[in-house]
Amino acid sequence: MKLGIGVSEDLPIPVQQRIATHVEAAGFRSLWTNEASGRDALLLCQAWAAETTDLDVGVGVVPIWTRSPAQLAMASATLQEASGGRFLLGLGVSHGATMGPWHGAEVRKPLTAASELLTILAQIEAGERSDVRGEVLSSRRFRLAIADRPPPTRRYLAAMGPRMLELAGSRAHGTLLNWAGPDEVAEAGRRVRDAARAAERDPEQVEVAAYVRVAVAEDRDAATGALAEQIVQYGKLPAYASHLERQGFGAALRAASEAKDRGADALAVAEALGEPTLGSLGWAGTPADDPSGMLDRFAAAGLDHCVLRVVVVEEPAADGVAAVTRAFDRFTGAV
Repeated sequence: MKLGIGVSEDLPIPVQQRIATHVEAAGFRSLWTNEASGRDALLLCQAWAAETTDLDVGVGVVPIWTRSPAQLAMASATLQEASGGRFLLGLGVSHGATMGPWHGAEVRKPLTAASELLTILAQIEAGERSDVRGEVLSSRRFRLAIADRPPPTRRYLAAMGPRMLELAGSRAHGTLLNWAGPDEVAEAGRRVRDAARAAERDPEQVEVAAYVRVAVAEDRDAATGALAEQIVQYGKLPAYASHLERQGFGAALRAASEAKDRGADALAVAEALGEPTLGSLGWAGTPADDPSGMLDRFAAAGLDHCVLRVVVVEEPAADGVAAVTRAFDRFTGAV
């Protein structure tokens, strides 16, 4: 199982570049960021690539509604050229609650839109003229004007439901899971690999990656509370609430949300959430604690690429990233 690090885009570029060099030196395989309302994630990947030589740089995820397919193909090819083939493109449908107000985008038929985008990107990347007049996304007669096309971009489809997982298995280079415990990882991996076989693809070539939240601080209680509060925060989003409910965490999430609404502190929220939920969805501890049990559970579930998404316990955030790399760097060659 490969190990990567995931960080917020909301850090200054010079700090991000120092993080990238540190993460590479510590032996991690990849560095990922999200795209929300801060720095442009693709430009951030370029900043990382400029400071490193072997580290894969990824975005998890680009919302499929915010860039045209042709523009995304141009950006991906440019990043592949600049990084020497180290760019990882995560694609996701995001949330209508932000895509509409922020971008004026209509979120509709997400499975259809994702399929159409993958088709268009594959056509353009192959040097063909795009030829998709889709129900949601379209591109016609566009050809990428870059001589000596760069290496193919590895595309990861963010997925929670069965049909999106099957699309990832049949059409993408991998899937990127989020807020998935080991049991969910195992089930998702089975769906992805079965879909790959049905599409006559090698299932071993379709990577199952997942963000796993990690909070590390000298104060173990503070780290545990920070992880718990982030679980509750995401659980307020309808898509994640349903996702967590399906995994059996619904009752724990409701108890923790009620505690939070009553004004409970972070540690009390963690107690309401309970260790089974905390231990399934992430890991919290001090730099001296041993996270090998968590890593072993995800590896046994069939996870190919574990992205340790840093939960900031206290500012400055860069110190939290450094704490996570120190806690996990001894596993970069052994997991």
